[in-house]
Amino acid sequence: MRPALWLDSVAMGLVSIALCATCVALVVIPQRLAQRTALEGVIALHLDAQGQLRVWNQPIRPQDLGPLLRRAQAPGTLATAPVLRLIPDAGVPWGVVQQLVSRLENNGLDLELQLP
Repeated sequence: MRPALWLDSVAMGLVSIALCATCVALVVIPQRLAQRTALEGVIALHLDAQGQLRVWNQPIRPQDLGPLLRRAQAPGTLATAPVLRLIPDAGVPWGVVQQLVSRLENNGLDLELQLP
């Protein structure tokens, strides 16, 4: 009877480890996909509740955004065509987001909208 109990406890331990690994993977994999680097062509543009823009966690004025995007589109800058990802905070009014999206769609870059 003792060997069967030992095998049961080992099996339960392996199942719990597999379950923990699956849970960690379900959290980590989407985060890693969302955090693609600029070398892969993703320009993350954060919009906070006060309407301030941040690119790569650095504040940026709206008038400086155009030259930054033109530089990213320059040939030879990135291996792939750049993608602009707009990430608004939860407190940003939807009208502000729509205005910014309409301005950003006119620059020729693919635009992703990541909602909070």
